[in-house]
Amino acid sequence: MNATNSLDLSADKGDMKLKSISPTEEKLLVVLKEGPLTRDKLVAKLGIARSTIFDSLKKLIKRNEVKKCPLFATERSKGRPQVLFSLLDDKKEAGAG
Repeated sequence: MNATNSLDLSADKGDMKLKSISPTEEKLLVVLKEGPLTRDKLVAKLGIARSTIFDSLKKLIKRNEVKKCPLFATERSKGRPQVLFSLLDDKKEAGAG
């Protein structure tokens, strides 16, 4: 039996979350600690494919680790609005509501 890739099912949920994070998700969390960035800037900074970044951001958003912050368009801007991604700060979010 190969236990290299298995999860420890006896661990609590917090430990499982840490153990199930992908290398790309881990890199995103580290970079986002510096502040919010657009997906294009994340791609440029990490040198990882846009689709991989997108999939990893979706997983991090689903696990409430990252949030999406749309930038509001100005009168001069055209096209699709940019979206910033940032870490979800539990303490900040809890105090806001």
